[in-house]
Order: sequence, then structure tokens, then C-alpha cells
Amino acid sequence: MGGRPPQQVIYRQSPTAPTVYQSVIPEEDFTNLSNYIDDLKDQRAKKKKEREDLGFSDSAMAARQKSYLQQEQDAYKASLPKNPIKPTGTSSAQGFKP
Repeated sequence: MGGRPPQQVIYRQSPTAPTVYQSVIPEEDFTNLSNYIDDLKDQRAKKKKEREDLGFSDSAMAARQKSYLQQEQDAYKASLPKNPIKPTGTSSAQGFKP
């Protein structure tokens, strides 16, 4: 009868020394990056100054928000009835017996 088939033989390559890669970043790139970041900070400061000149500074916006809140509260108080309804002491639930 039949027997087992022969096992496969796997040949592996012998290990070799790893290839080492080294990247070199020129100093000029760091200088360019630093200049770019400084430009972005200057642009951000300029935009903030323009926004504040238009009346959107933090203090102006806080004052505006406070006035909006006051207007909302005044409108709510104005909508309340002048003479609130006072309870007379009797209600339909008092006569209810389970």
C-alpha cells in the first residue's frame, strides 16, 4: 500500500548583514521651516489685529454678548402677564376621592 509522501524540503537563504539607510536633512531645511513658522505667526497676528479693528475683540464680543443676554431677559419679562393669576384655594382635584 501507499506510504507517506516525502516531506518538502525548504531551503532558506543564509542571513546577510542588514542594509543601513541614513537620511541627512540639510540645515537649510530647518532654517526654511523656522522662517515659514514665523511668517504664519505674523499672518495670524495680522488677522487678529484686523478682526479687533472691526470690533471683534474679546472684550467687545463679551460686551455684545452681555447686551444680547439683557435684551433676551427684558423680552422674556415683557412677555409675562402684568397681573398674574392667583389661586383661589379650590381646585377640581380636592373633591376627588379614589
